[in-house]
Amino acid sequence: MNHKHLHQLLRVASHLMDQAAAEVRSTDLGPVDENIQRIGRALIEVIEVQRQLYAAQPELQPRSLAADSRESDANMLFTQYTMEALELEDAGNPEAAREKYTQFIGLSPSYPHREIARAQIRRLS
Repeated sequence: MNHKHLHQLLRVASHLMDQAAAEVRSTDLGPVDENIQRIGRALIEVIEVQRQLYAAQPELQPRSLAADSRESDANMLFTQYTMEALELEDAGNPEAAREKYTQFIGLSPSYPHREIARAQIRRLS
């Protein structure tokens, strides 16, 4: 497998996970919050691999992302805030983790990412 093929697979995977997170809520597949959290954690990992791939091979970054970095910025913001919130939660501070997700919701242009953050807030409440 070459980098281009990996790039294509990761794009499809992240798109499908975004859709799945939204569908979990609309289909009420319980436990909804936990299922959205699972998808969110998997998405974080895919986004990190994409980031590494684009750093190693910038020519693979989609032109739409290069021209309009809104999606890329949303992914990076999601990763940053989620990792910080998870660290706070692991340190025994769920209130600070909820606040971190709330801050993210106020900043993020991405509906699926905001929905994952809302599910995390509900889980931590």
